[in-house]
Amino acid sequence: MTAHVSPIQTMSFRARSLLAFVLEPTRPVSEWLDALDAWLARSPAFFASKAVVLETAGLDLGLEEYRILLGELARRHIRVMAVENASRALLEPDLPPAVTGGRTVSAMAVVEEDAAPAARPKTAQKPTSLIIDANVRSGQSILYPEGDVTIVGRVASGAEIVAGGSVHVYGALQGRVIAGVSGQPGARIFCKEARAELLCIGGAYVSAEDMDPKVDGRSLEARLVGDRLEIRILN
Repeated sequence: MTAHVSPIQTMSFRARSLLAFVLEPTRPVSEWLDALDAWLARSPAFFASKAVVLETAGLDLGLEEYRILLGELARRHIRVMAVENASRALLEPDLPPAVTGGRTVSAMAVVEEDAAPAARPKTAQKPTSLIIDANVRSGQSILYPEGDVTIVGRVASGAEIVAGGSVHVYGALQGRVIAGVSGQPGARIFCKEARAELLCIGGAYVSAEDMDPKVDGRSLEARLVGDRLEIRILN
């Protein structure tokens, strides 16, 4: 007798890390949504196709109010993929799952060109690089986690550069730049003319609203010093 043997079934699994933006609503929520609308008016595509986590610590939301908040965010084309520090009452099967972990830092310091330089972190290894000899238009996204990105041109408002290493922009930087996403604390951001919507390295970031006015239109370098994003004016 010959027995029939079914083929072995296999399933592949992969781990992937994502850069997520964390939204932290505050009370009154209506005023927080107004502030969000003001942000989106300046950068309407900021959260498009982005992973978004909602931080609810200290917010004390009821289930109905939480559902309304998620609906308001969805109406603004912000889809929440997960929630942090949510009460058990908010973890319904049809709602975003709970997530923990990650590192959140946010600070900025501005120093002039003639200030005493701080100790600069060393990059573990020399990354590869991507050079783009063109302007990056609004709505375009350049993703290069393998190493440095150099733009010989302008990065328009609504455009985005995401690099595993450093980012160099030889033109006006009006969009968003996120450097060091591959875990390189020594990554930096350089630009010839700073009008950025967002600068971010290693989780530390500064948005246009928080940018010191004296860096507007200037040539600058941004780098991570400890858990702070330090911006140095070059000219």
